[in-house]
Amino acid sequence: MDLTPLRHEYTVPCPPGAAFDLWVQGIGRWWHPDYSPDPDGFRGATIEPWVGGQVLLEDARLGAVPWGTVVEVDAPHRLVHTSVLGQDRTSPTTITVTFEPLPHDGTHVVFEHGGWSDENAEARAKFTEWPRILDRYAALAAQGG
Repeated sequence: MDLTPLRHEYTVPCPPGAAFDLWVQGIGRWWHPDYSPDPDGFRGATIEPWVGGQVLLEDARLGAVPWGTVVEVDAPHRLVHTSVLGQDRTSPTTITVTFEPLPHDGTHVVFEHGGWSDENAEARAKFTEWPRILDRYAALAAQGG
């Protein structure tokens, strides 16, 4: 059973502060509606950027759907939150995103979906499509957010 974190890396043409802000404040703009409880009802997503803050998907019918809880914030360098999206709520995983400055104002963004254990590893195979979502973030960052 593979318990290694799913890892994806991107380079975006903006400084870490802008990349971090787009991740946190712009998630409702770049999140793919297909990865919500009801794609037709998707109305956005929210990350409350403080320890204990909620990560929510907004749905027309269901309202605010809890996705996770922020466990670490080191703006504009790192954000960590739990995740129960598409998996058993009793065995959450962890999303970690780091924003590393590059020369000439670019940012190296490293995304890791980890926290896999014997209790939640069966769900890991469902998350092979992260690039479909993360590509939207990178494209929006390339357009200036």
